[in-house]
Amino acid sequence: MSKYTLGATGIGLIALIIGEVTIPQQAAAGELYSITNLGSLNPTATGFDAYSPGYGINNAGQVVGSSILSSTDVFRSHAFRTAPNSAINPTTDDLGTLGGNSSTGYAINDFGQVVGESNKSVYGSDYAFLWSDATGMQNLGTLGGESSVANAINNLGQVVGSAETKEGEFHAFFYSGSGVLQDLTTVGGLSSANDINDSGQIVGSKQIQLGQNHPFLYSSSGALQDLGTLGGEEGVASAINNFGQVVGSADTGATFEPDDPKECPCNVSHAFFYSGSGTLQDLGTLGGPNSDATDINDFGQVVGNAGYIKGSKVTAPFLYSNGKISNLNDLIPANSGWVLENADGINNSGQIVGTGTIQDPGRNYPVHAFLLTPVLKPTSVPEPSIIFGSLTASAFGIFLGKKSKQQGKAKGLV
Repeated sequence: MSKYTLGATGIGLIALIIGEVTIPQQAAAGELYSITNLGSLNPTATGFDAYSPGYGINNAGQVVGSSILSSTDVFRSHAFRTAPNSAINPTTDDLGTLGGNSSTGYAINDFGQVVGESNKSVYGSDYAFLWSDATGMQNLGTLGGESSVANAINNLGQVVGSAETKEGEFHAFFYSGSGVLQDLTTVGGLSSANDINDSGQIVGSKQIQLGQNHPFLYSSSGALQDLGTLGGEEGVASAINNFGQVVGSADTGATFEPDDPKECPCNVSHAFFYSGSGTLQDLGTLGGPNSDATDINDFGQVVGNAGYIKGSKVTAPFLYSNGKISNLNDLIPANSGWVLENADGINNSGQIVGTGTIQDPGRNYPVHAFLLTPVLKPTSVPEPSIIFGSLTASAFGIFLGKKSKQQGKAKGLV
């Protein structure tokens, strides 16, 4: 089947709209996840040589990240993209580089297109890239400076990230296939775009006049809307779903005393949820001082990382759902042999991607990407009309994406 046909994702959206399929029940305390070790591009490696963090996941269960390639050169790492619900295959999943020795994949859309950063030479700067099956890895360039990074891509192939200007500042950018990056910062100050949904809404962080970073939401109005904080000075928006719900982290205005007082000042920063109007909602922590939300799916499930020891910066990955925050280490089998350390992505099936340490002294405790899959009894959607508009827009966006991708072949966009 051509990758430009509607495919399983589009069929799934349509079926969900008309109520012919069920979705997993939202997470609750005590539920279990199965865990898949996604492995490494260097499958015989042990310890740090096996380092292969996972960062992004699409609705098909494909995962992207990076992996060290050689035990003799730990600075040589490549971006990977797995097959759906599968471990890394070193033969097929290595995405290569822009000519240098390293690359990292940060996000993937439902067409399998990947974005991230890569260098063109061993000691050169990193550049934002767009990778597809048709064209391989493309350098998206900068805003006139020396480096850039692509953080997210939606189903229309639109990309956002951060790029250096000729003045040496890093600004949030938007890329729509025109061949050039659009600077989203109309006034001075640093900024970064961290995610984009299928409606083209963008979130990230931007310096305000006082020099602090605040989370922003960018819509078709053309202005960066300051979302504020939880009472403190700074914050960042990390992700947005197709309903315009935003998550990230923001200072609360409080401070905490760390294990090492030399590390102060230590502001308390908590994960937040923004519904699209009103103020930020504090999602709390796992018992420690800080938390950070990294992703949200279209059913409002949030993942991130949170402190779980009072006065310490030690963190664990969390799931926030139905008003409850849970340590993901408590939701996997007790004999899994894993310590989960970070959660960076969640798809609409509730699958979670992140990075953890395998408790195997014989292999010197390798750090690998993991894929968590909910072990849940399915339940029908109570009110499918609630999600009709968003999913219809997503399906229509896929159609438009198909058309724009086909038109963009001549421009080397896909």
